[in-house]
Amino acid sequence: MSSVCREMSRDKPGLADFAALYIRCDDCGNEKRMTPQVLARFVDRGIHCADELRPKLTCSVCRAGGGIGKNVALIPAFRWG
Repeated sequence: MSSVCREMSRDKPGLADFAALYIRCDDCGNEKRMTPQVLARFVDRGIHCADELRPKLTCSVCRAGGGIGKNVALIPAFRWG
């Protein structure tokens, strides 16, 4: 686990705590939902928090249009119960 996540883990939940993660491009409005199964694969690869995941994500619509596609927002949906 990176030092960023170690410090944040005291205050913020990790990817394993999310029921889903919604990714929205702030440039074009494209949205995508990551299921718990997809999030579990990232955790298995050593990515434990949203701050580690964010640099790895790009908007495919913006990239196809020639843009950088890095202006994405992550919106977690939490597990209840």
